[in-house]
Amino acid sequence: MTRKPTMHDVARRAGVSTGTVSNVLNDPHVVSADKRERVLAAIAHLGYLRNSLAQSLKSESSRVIGLCVPHAASAYFTSLIDALEDIAYTRGFEMVQILSRHDPDMEYRRVETLLAHRIAGLIMVPSQSPHRTFDLLDRARIPAIMVDRFWPDERFDYVTMNNSEAMTATVAGLVAHGHRHILYTARYPDLVTTQQRITAFEAAGRAAPEPTRTTVLVSGEDEIAFGHRLIAALRAPDAPTAVIASNSVITLWVLRAFKAAGITYPDDVSLVAFDEPVWADVMTPPLSIIRHPSIAIAEATWELLMERLGDSRKPPAEAKPRRHVQLPATLELRGSVGAPRIQAQS
Repeated sequence: MTRKPTMHDVARRAGVSTGTVSNVLNDPHVVSADKRERVLAAIAHLGYLRNSLAQSLKSESSRVIGLCVPHAASAYFTSLIDALEDIAYTRGFEMVQILSRHDPDMEYRRVETLLAHRIAGLIMVPSQSPHRTFDLLDRARIPAIMVDRFWPDERFDYVTMNNSEAMTATVAGLVAHGHRHILYTARYPDLVTTQQRITAFEAAGRAAPEPTRTTVLVSGEDEIAFGHRLIAALRAPDAPTAVIASNSVITLWVLRAFKAAGITYPDDVSLVAFDEPVWADVMTPPLSIIRHPSIAIAEATWELLMERLGDSRKPPAEAKPRRHVQLPATLELRGSVGAPRIQAQS
């Protein structure tokens, strides 16, 4: 059996110390560009793979961060994952990603597996019922930051978008265009994030200067059934004249339903996506969006995690209080939003 290359082999080929190789792998910004390139070339030539688990067992520290998200289908989650991966790489950390599929049991099992591999910390978008996983993390004393979804559990830090503020601004923008009946599609009504949006949605309708009706339509998991219910709602008397889609996946469902029913936007109905699909600005007309502050969320999450990693080496009394960081979204009303047809003809 061929012997696997070691860090000493890499150092010898690159003409540097093993400490320099370690720095390239764990803290690359402290190494000169020339040495970094020589080490990376040696790693590539030898096919060296470091054993992160063995390293963590030996040093009682790890450079691996776990990331748990429900899925990677939405534009927001994709952007968030990319931003966190970029930060981890520049800081000399590896990131291991798992998917919970919105299933609390799957979330628990997969987080438990991550913990068995001695990760340094965890970044997590909680499922609809994360309580068992929260208890697991608390028992493990693992630094963990919750992202996107705030829960009334003070054992963790949270970094979220200000959903209430974003929804209030969106309803106000649609009302300013003359809309008096607005529909919001919600996929997971039990999620704290969804509940925050619905509460703000209904409150913004009540606070509008003109009587404004707000309707919530739960999409469920069946795209075809959702499309039928959406079109029925849009063809009913006193139908909504604007739709707010809860994420990029549901936006696609809405667009397919529109196409099947011959509905156009903004002529028949205005459309806003609570997300920023990569194709939003190339559509005709361009899709109106509520842009998540993905990069800012990733940066704030990482800084909080590093702070908690530092706190884990201090007496509990010296740890800083848990925090909830809320960041603003950006509303961009583009060509997919116009005046309702009745008003446009008056």
